[in-house]
Amino acid sequence: MAIKGSLKEASLPDVLQLLSMGKKTGCLGLSFHDSFGSIYFDSGRICHAAIVNRPLDTENAVYTLFTWTSGTFNFEPGVEPEDGAERVSVDPQSLLLEGARRVDEWSLIEKKIPSFDVVFSLDRSRLMLNRDPLSPEQEALLPLIDGHRDINGLIRDSGLGEFDVGKALYGLLNASFLLPVGRKRTTPTLPRNASPLERRELASALYRAGMHDEALREFRALVEEAADPVASFHLGLIALRQKEWAPAVNAFMTAAPNASSKTTLLHNLALAYEQLGQMEKARLVIERALTSGGSEDPLIQLQAAVVAMRLGDYQAAKVRLSEARSLWTSSAPPAVWFHYAAQVAALTDDSDREMLLLAAATESHPESAVLLNNLAAAHLKRGDYHGARDAAEKGLALAPELPQLRRNLSAALEGVSRADRSAQAPNRS
Repeated sequence: MAIKGSLKEASLPDVLQLLSMGKKTGCLGLSFHDSFGSIYFDSGRICHAAIVNRPLDTENAVYTLFTWTSGTFNFEPGVEPEDGAERVSVDPQSLLLEGARRVDEWSLIEKKIPSFDVVFSLDRSRLMLNRDPLSPEQEALLPLIDGHRDINGLIRDSGLGEFDVGKALYGLLNASFLLPVGRKRTTPTLPRNASPLERRELASALYRAGMHDEALREFRALVEEAADPVASFHLGLIALRQKEWAPAVNAFMTAAPNASSKTTLLHNLALAYEQLGQMEKARLVIERALTSGGSEDPLIQLQAAVVAMRLGDYQAAKVRLSEARSLWTSSAPPAVWFHYAAQVAALTDDSDREMLLLAAATESHPESAVLLNNLAAAHLKRGDYHGARDAAEKGLALAPELPQLRRNLSAALEGVSRADRSAQAPNRS
């Protein structure tokens, strides 16, 4: 049975103990930002561990993975290390104490070094005045700190582990021997003959990091080589983000027969059909999503409301919006719910409800320029030019690039000017 979850909810030491006590055999894959690692077990003992693009032995790889306090893990039973990979036999319990000590120290290091894409240069004038001895690790790093290599590059080219490099840099930073230059965004790559699991983990990590072009390349390769349904599903998600609706439909349809979550796939497929204007298909798909377990998902209820609104069935849209609202129990609905709820109110000539919804929306989501624009437009319809001006000005402060806000502000200022002229006319006469 596969075991998966979030490292925020279950720490890596807890997961290792669980797998050790259960005498499990298989691969524990871990992803964190744009990196991922793997720990292999043989009857509850660690037999191999590695991190992509990190030249670490098994023990140091595990110690480094202890520093990953967020991200995801997934255990696949029966999966073995690649042929030729270094094999050991280590009781996880023997690594936990040292791992805990290193994590305690790492918590101090990461306050100075929050990311491995940071680039440093040396403050050579200050370094020349130093009379205190440097550690061997610091001495090894000095020739490599050139203002071009990021910390990933220092780890790679020094042959030192992440912890040793981090500890060495921490000391150099405290002594003010380093100057931050900037950040260097890198794309992780896989070793040759990587397993499908490793390739999928890398592609997923790229997707979560927002590196969609790189993720697209990896997912396409998985689909072409192994017809991977998870990869097909992610191709659909990337197509949605890139507003390529027809490719999104094709990818979701390809993934459908073997999809792990039919409800999630149907939800996204309905969204793609809606954007294509194929509303009847969107309606059929979102209804299937609702009947297959999605009725308790507020986002699926919201998508059903949008489809009903597009079809002109405003009563059904109101019902779905109400259902979605009732499912957001711990917080206010997201901005998109207010957006469509106010639209339905406007389409049914309920301007009072439209105003109430938009006022509540901008109070709950003051950072949403789109909602402020909608509020400005609603004020304009009611002839409230001062209210429209205030809302449009707030929106432009957040998103000066939105042309709708500029048009609404212009209309509001013109309305205010007309009202002022009208008020002054009796005085002139």
